[in-house]
Amino acid sequence: MDLDHRGKHPNSLANLTHDGRPQNWGEGKKKRNLTVTETGWQGVQAIAKEMNLSISELLEKIGRGEFKISP
Repeated sequence: MDLDHRGKHPNSLANLTHDGRPQNWGEGKKKRNLTVTETGWQGVQAIAKEMNLSISELLEKIGRGEFKISP
């Protein structure tokens, strides 16, 4: 593997200076850590996939009250 070209591709260099994804919510996001069981994680992944959302966006919508959770 030729490592001399690592980080030199024009697209790679552009990624270092762009502003990132546009903010959908008017504020920046922060990385968070969470701990769940494998069963719980698989369930959340299935829900997100069914709704065509990332897990991050699913949690954002739940937290903002756009999706209601009921027992």
